[in-house]
Amino acid sequence: MHRFILLSTTLTSLMSVSACVTSPIEKPAYKSETLVFSSASRGQEKSVVAMIATPFGPKDKLPLIITQHGSNRDGVIFPGGVGRTDEYSSRLMREGTKRGFAVAALDAFYKTSLNPQDKGKFPNAHNYALDLKEILAKDQRFDPNNFFYTGFSYGAGQVNKSVDIRTDFKFLPWRAVAAAEPGCNIIPEPAKVPFPVLMIKGSESHYHIEPCQYFARLLKSAGVSIELTIIEGANHFFSTDGRIVEGKAVNGCRFNPVIRKKDRFEFADGTPATRASIRQKCFTNTGGAGKNRLLLDGVIERVLRYFDRHKT
Repeated sequence: MHRFILLSTTLTSLMSVSACVTSPIEKPAYKSETLVFSSASRGQEKSVVAMIATPFGPKDKLPLIITQHGSNRDGVIFPGGVGRTDEYSSRLMREGTKRGFAVAALDAFYKTSLNPQDKGKFPNAHNYALDLKEILAKDQRFDPNNFFYTGFSYGAGQVNKSVDIRTDFKFLPWRAVAAAEPGCNIIPEPAKVPFPVLMIKGSESHYHIEPCQYFARLLKSAGVSIELTIIEGANHFFSTDGRIVEGKAVNGCRFNPVIRKKDRFEFADGTPATRASIRQKCFTNTGGAGKNRLLLDGVIERVLRYFDRHKT
């Protein structure tokens, strides 16, 4: 049984959601509330917080998107200052609620001091998303047959775990999932899941396309419906001002990604992988910069169209 607390309910204006909004006098775009619940990462119990945004007005049961931030939480602050998400999830809440979705943004770093350089310490937020899905499936406002999952960067890597052969698929499955700019250097051995997968990559990302192409082939071989979309001219942040800089990234296994199998880790060429060899080969100091985000709204639109297409 999950323990959870509804902390607060507020009205969130467009101005608070995105710096790209035109007018501070626009009416609130959605209702929002903050939910703290108990989950576990790698056997350790954690308190996790989520912001749930819902459209205004009387609605039938709402389709729900759970969205996971990347390594940098540079977006909207949750009601009451408890938790934060990134720009991808902030825009997704704004646009998704306009399209009739409820959107729940997870803060996987709640009550931690994690920063983008701590990639080896990031939690298994996929488990947080599964627990949140189970909680919200009991909420009468939401349609449990239309639950979707998405995320950016680190969050996209968590989305890719949705197909992991080690996952318990007994609970209600996702309707569809979308991974925006996953690194794909460490990927799961996929099971034949009953939902489709969308991956979106930037052609100029410092997280290269090749390992995600390899992962897409694995998914297809497992019988999973997979769509891989490349955004030409986009860097990792779906921006056009990209450049390579010094910074920690898991992008060194471009042509030989690591596969998480049922009982072991293995490089794509069949070589056994250990934590030490993964850190040595896959972790680099080659990062990316440039955040004009001129192409991000188009990515959000692609994800929402994809989810719209797969609603029951």
